[in-house]
Amino acid sequence: MNIQRVKAFVLTTQLGSVSAAARALGKRQPQVSQWIADLEVDIGVDLFERSANQVALTAGGEHLLPKAILALAQWEQFTQSATHYAELGKGRLVLGVENYIPLEVLRSTIQRYLMQFPTLDFVLKVDTFDALHSAFLSNDIDLLLLHETVELHQSQSGYCRLGEYQEVMLISGQHALASQQVIDPAQLAPYREYIWAGGQTESDDLEVGFSGHYCQIPDLALLKSLLAEGDGYSFLPLSLAQTEIDSGRLKVVQLSSEFAPMKRRLEMRWHHGFEASTLGSSLLTLIKEQLSK
Repeated sequence: MNIQRVKAFVLTTQLGSVSAAARALGKRQPQVSQWIADLEVDIGVDLFERSANQVALTAGGEHLLPKAILALAQWEQFTQSATHYAELGKGRLVLGVENYIPLEVLRSTIQRYLMQFPTLDFVLKVDTFDALHSAFLSNDIDLLLLHETVELHQSQSGYCRLGEYQEVMLISGQHALASQQVIDPAQLAPYREYIWAGGQTESDDLEVGFSGHYCQIPDLALLKSLLAEGDGYSFLPLSLAQTEIDSGRLKVVQLSSEFAPMKRRLEMRWHHGFEASTLGSSLLTLIKEQLSK
């Protein structure tokens, strides 16, 4: 079955005549009429009731028209995807982001990127450093966004250090320590630390801070609610708690051991050659622009 025949059927129905469909296709009317006749032979169904001046759909034509329109749309999507794949070299891209990095910083970047490549399948994978790094080495991830490492040079991959986000210590606005502007770490010992697990399942992998007991929670909204209603403390990216801070439900407090703002720097890693590809170059540029602000 030829897709051109299906297109002739759909256009004839939408435009009201074979001659109009022929003009739209840039073909002669007899050719379009023959395509429709060939399609009817292919499927064994008469699609039109023909008269001297016009064509009208048969019951079979009315039944099959929506399917033909869908098939035509899927074919056009297929050809567009195939063209883009041939131009771009791949149809799927995976971005790995380390746990705890606030994804909000990537919202506009991802939105702009998907608008540039409307047929691209895009996967955002959030996990631990070890899991992401293993997937990266297996070529299951194209680009990594991580917390900055201590390595000065990485010869096995392309990399770029960029941007930062601020981490803050938070307590409830009603906490017993809320009246203090500066808190000594020893004062936190009686209180529970709320740890945003960020997808981690093994508590042994988490660094517990100044308290002997903690509550490990993967859901950020639940953690903030418990924190606002309890007497514990937590370290979170500032941007993820700004609403609760502005409302007074949570309060930022300063540790006597951390007089400078707690800045967490970020870095990207990618496979050599990724930066030279159309998909890679565009995504790297967008992330650099966003995180360098």
